Amino acid sequence: MAERLGHSSTAITDRVYAHVAPRLHSEAAVVADRALFGDR
Repeated sequence: MAERLGHSSTAITDRVYAHVAPRLHSEAAVVADRALFGDR
């Protein structure tokens, strides 16, 4: 991903996008929960 974005290292990518990761993890958990258990 770092290369595609033009970053010289993954550390730069991590610093730039670290604020996005928690929300993505939360959204992924909701999608997985719905896939496994349906809408309850």
